[in-house]
Amino acid sequence: MQHGFRRLLQKNLLLLTLQGVLVLAGLLLLLGQVSRLEHFQTVEMEDSSYAKEYFLSEQRNVEVRLDGLIATGFSYFVGDQEAGEYFYRIKNNVMELVLLKKSSANRLRAGETDSDTYKVRLIKDDVTAGYILSEYADALGIRAEELSGLGTVYIFDETAYPLVRIRILRISMIVLSLMLGILVVYVILATAFPVLNFEAGCLKRYGNKGRYIRKLDREMAKKLKLHQDNVIVTENFLIVSYLTKIDVVRIDDIRYLSKHVEKRRRGVGRPIYVYRLTASNADDLYFEADFFDEGIINDVIYYMRGEPLLEYEELSEQERLQEEAELETVMAEERNREAVLDAEKELYEQFDRDELY
Repeated sequence: MQHGFRRLLQKNLLLLTLQGVLVLAGLLLLLGQVSRLEHFQTVEMEDSSYAKEYFLSEQRNVEVRLDGLIATGFSYFVGDQEAGEYFYRIKNNVMELVLLKKSSANRLRAGETDSDTYKVRLIKDDVTAGYILSEYADALGIRAEELSGLGTVYIFDETAYPLVRIRILRISMIVLSLMLGILVVYVILATAFPVLNFEAGCLKRYGNKGRYIRKLDREMAKKLKLHQDNVIVTENFLIVSYLTKIDVVRIDDIRYLSKHVEKRRRGVGRPIYVYRLTASNADDLYFEADFFDEGIINDVIYYMRGEPLLEYEELSEQERLQEEAELETVMAEERNREAVLDAEKELYEQFDRDELY
């Protein structure tokens, strides 16, 4: 079975970008479901007379034509800030109330608006509608009861329309769609042209990345010495592949090669040995990789050097023997301590029996 460096780049790219694609697709799907909620939906209302029906059917964000608006003289305040102004119009013998934003009200009053169509949210406000209707009756010099049935409690409220939230949701969906599209296009291009793969940046210090990708393909196909887990040794290169990067070291550049061992604990379990391979030179090369199997690191060194690091193995064996000796000493001391305690206990028990007799 042949192993190509190009295939290695493609595999790592797909494994890494698959996570991003799944996250972006999941977020896009979630926002798509949110956009279907009533609060983010806007429907077109052909006739404002159906305000009650739209409200009860929970289609409350509407785009509707509201022409012939007349100022009521009442404003809407948020704290001390004037946020809107109430208008009304009479249609089909019914007074329809409209609350416009201050900016929309100013444009309407100045005649600067080109359209009488507004995006509003239908709200039900008995108190405000009743108050404005009673003030209208006073202005006409009649009793409010005489206008009973003229007013409606459903108000076309532009200030309550969730314009900002809808825009944020739409912009977020557009951004996520663009990111997902860019990521998919990048994967396609990086698969077709490996030099575009960001993990190929490890070859930049050697010169032309495309040439070295082809060279590594040939090495892995015809001069492969070892392929164990994520480690590859060819005649001229050491390659160690991780999910987020690929390290490539030219063996001829290595001047110093060493192997170290350290103990690490995993939770409360027994410690494990971790074997670290370090390669460097007097210039800018410094590389290290960790292995959990000493056999693998020995094989890697053997195929890189043609011989094992005997000095290390003797030292490692010496350290293990020393640790075993220290452990045996500790256990012997513990056994001696327990023997002394047992002897003292037996002596005290003998003394108690002698006292009894």
